[in-house]
Amino acid sequence: MSGRIDNHFQFLERWKSEHIDSGTQQADASKLVEDLVAAAEAEDISRDMLAQAAGGDLANYIAGAIREAVEEELW
Repeated sequence: MSGRIDNHFQFLERWKSEHIDSGTQQADASKLVEDLVAAAEAEDISRDMLAQAAGGDLANYIAGAIREAVEEELW
C-alpha cells in the first residue's frame, strides 16, 4: 500500500505544481479541489486515496499550497 500512496503523492505534487502558483487566489481553493479530484479520478485515484496522500484534508492541502506559492514569490 505504501507504493500506492507514494504514487498518489507524486500525482498530487505534480498536479499542484501545474495548477497552483503565486497568482492563485484562496477564493479559488474549492474549485481547485474539485478539479484535482476530477483529474485524480481520471487516473483511477480515488478521492479517499488522494486525501490520504494530502495528509487527510484536501481543502487544507490546497489552501496551504496557495499560501506557500504566494510566500515563495515574496521571498
